[in-house]
Order: sequence, then structure tokens, then C-alpha cells
Amino acid sequence: MPTSLFKPRIAALLVAMLCWSGSIFAAPTPFTAHYQLDISGWPDATITHQLSRVGNDSQPGGGWDNVWESAMRASIKVASGEERGRFELDGDRVQALDYTSAYSLVGIGDEYHLDQSQLQSLPDRQTALFELSRKAPDARCASTQVSPCELDYQNHKGKTETLYYRVTDRGDIDTPAGTFPGVTVDTWDPDKRDRHLYFTFHREIPGLLLKMRYVKEGEERSHLTLTDLALDQPNDATGSTAEQ
Repeated sequence: MPTSLFKPRIAALLVAMLCWSGSIFAAPTPFTAHYQLDISGWPDATITHQLSRVGNDSQPGGGWDNVWESAMRASIKVASGEERGRFELDGDRVQALDYTSAYSLVGIGDEYHLDQSQLQSLPDRQTALFELSRKAPDARCASTQVSPCELDYQNHKGKTETLYYRVTDRGDIDTPAGTFPGVTVDTWDPDKRDRHLYFTFHREIPGLLLKMRYVKEGEERSHLTLTDLALDQPNDATGSTAEQ
């Protein structure tokens, strides 16, 4: 596994990620998901992804009732990494508020932070991943007859990144955690067309990643699989074996 899993490029394998229709989007559901990440040449990694509401639900209107946090953590024997993004939902609009990331590789690491003023125009990776999953089910760029959708976001250092993406499938997905309604998007850097990240999201639970594949020069280099899922609230849209 290239060290980019816990540095800029590797974080993209875990979390990295628009043209869409004006649909009414599904409301977020808090969840905790666990994954296994298999990367050629490296030990398997364990990934945890949590989507949670920030603040006190008993006091709506206090400025925090529509703020959410997406957090991912990864670890193997010699390395670990984490990144968190906070964002506010205002109807269909998603506004990034705060982003932090850190990694450690054989005792050497670094930390990064983007504040609200830096995130006014473009989202961080975690917020972009949530927004992509929320809008992908109804995205119009599913056919090769139309131009791909485009995603602009900021990397861990605040540099603008652009990815193209296209919806490739909207079928059910079998995972060790259950069977779920999925939507798969193929994403790529326009300057590196031989490298593709395929994200498969839950069609009805925004932010919930079911699978991911990284393909370079036609060869799969890594894949991510959902192994366990716990929802904070009952939801009939989940798979048959998801934990409540």
C-alpha cells in the first residue's frame, strides 16, 4: 500500500471522492460502520466511519441542531490515520464548517486543519464525500453519451482538487454486513485518467459507503468492504442484517 493512505494520496483512497438533479434529498441517519481495506503489498487495514449529529437535540434552533460530523479512522500495525469534517445542512445546501486530519507512519506524522473561513467556497474531503453520496442516486451523468459530472473540493492542505465522476450502477449490493440498495460512481482525476476510484454508497442513507475499489492501469490495487453496521435509529432502508 502506498503511504498515501495516511498521507495526502492515501487519505484519498479512504475518503477522497458534481452535476445532479434537484431532488428532495434523504435526511441523514447517524451510523457507525466498520470496514476491511485490502491493499496490495500492505497489511490489511481496519476502517471505522461515523456520521453523527453535533450538539443537543433537546434544544433545537440553538445553532447546532443541523450540524453533523463525518469522521474516519484507519489503522494497521505500522500506521494510523484520521480525518473529521463538520458541516451544516440548510435544506438541500451543505456548508463545510471545520476539517482536521492527522496521520502517523512508524512514529512520524503530521496534522492539518481547515477552519470555517477557509471552507466557505469549497468543501473538505469528508463533506464532499457526504454530498457526493447524497446526490449520486439522482445524478444525470450515468450515460457515456453525456459529459461526466465534476466535483471540486479542498485537500488536507486547502489546495483545490477536481475529480470527474460518472454513475455506473444502481443495483443492490451484497456485503458481510447485509444486502443494501447501492449506487456506484466511477471517479477519476482528469490529469490521471488511468486511475479510478469506484465508490458504492447506500442509496437511501447519505454518507454510508458500502464498497470502494481503486484501479490503476486496469488493475485493482485496493478494495474496501463494509463488514459491520450500527444505526442509531431504526430504518427500514437498511440491509436485513444491519445492527440497530
